Amino acid sequence: SSSSSSNSSNNFTFLPGQWVDFKPHPSNSSWNHPFEKIGGYSLTSIPHSLPQFELAIQRSRHVVAEWATVRARVDDVVDVRVGGTFTYESKSSSAFEEDNDDFIAASSNTDGEHKHCHPRKEEAVLPTNNRLLFIAGGVGINPLYSMIRQWYLDQTAHAKTKQQTNKSDSPRAVLLYSGGSKESLLFVNELEQLMKEKSDQFRVVFTTTTKGQNENGAANNAGINGENRGTLRGGESSSGTAFTEGRIDSEMIRDAVNWLNHSKNMDEKSKQQQQQKQQRELPQEQSSTKISDAVFVCGPPGMPESMMDILSEEKLVQSTDNVHFEKWW
Repeated sequence: SSSSSSNSSNNFTFLPGQWVDFKPHPSNSSWNHPFEKIGGYSLTSIPHSLPQFELAIQRSRHVVAEWATVRARVDDVVDVRVGGTFTYESKSSSAFEEDNDDFIAASSNTDGEHKHCHPRKEEAVLPTNNRLLFIAGGVGINPLYSMIRQWYLDQTAHAKTKQQTNKSDSPRAVLLYSGGSKESLLFVNELEQLMKEKSDQFRVVFTTTTKGQNENGAANNAGINGENRGTLRGGESSSGTAFTEGRIDSEMIRDAVNWLNHSKNMDEKSKQQQQQKQQRELPQEQSSTKISDAVFVCGPPGMPESMMDILSEEKLVQSTDNVHFEKWW
């Protein structure tokens, strides 16, 4: 990833989920290309971190990506312009003004690499709800990671100003994150830390599409309620990160939505208590309440549409208007 410091006099700001056009300034001694070049990279930080901001950039032969991940130096200057309306907006991130037509100068500090999702504009999102589902495929995690960090900050700020009398009423969020291999999954440690700190409100399911990716070399099919996945119960697993295998499917999404609706308290209630609760609920009430308020999807071509089909057919979201997705060019 790359972290940059913007000139605060330019009032640079953004919303979680957005991206920047990234143009190295010709005055940089490390930039030796005769023509101006622009790269597009997802912001993975949140507005609260300004004037520092973080980008997800994959090392490649693209002239801008190669410069950013190999040759750029501290205090090099880049021009950046914010774009994209696939966003998570909250009270603490809503100071964004859409008059961002001009490039803004920023100095860069690069220290590694991450892949990026180059987004296409979608309808702006203003979620004011308690059950959020994030679905990421591959490098589609990048804009979602910024959204999740903002959601986490909002929940932390809310907890400081208001005592929750009933934890079952707390807002919840789930991330379903699929990648080809464990090595391709980004921000695993950071997401596990967020999960540990908000174990009653946040869950992540890591899943890989390449067989034999878990510690035992055999498929681990435990989902969000898996008994052998300590990290998904809010604690730490003895062997580190645990994974499940396979693509994100309807069963995994239903499992996540159940947890969003507090249908299964993985941490406290016994199976007997859960059965008693289910007996008290009418079937029609279960089907009408086990939904998500908003869903954010970013992944490879075809993935957003397939997720939309599942959510719509099984009625797992308030409305298809509440399914927001990023498409790749």
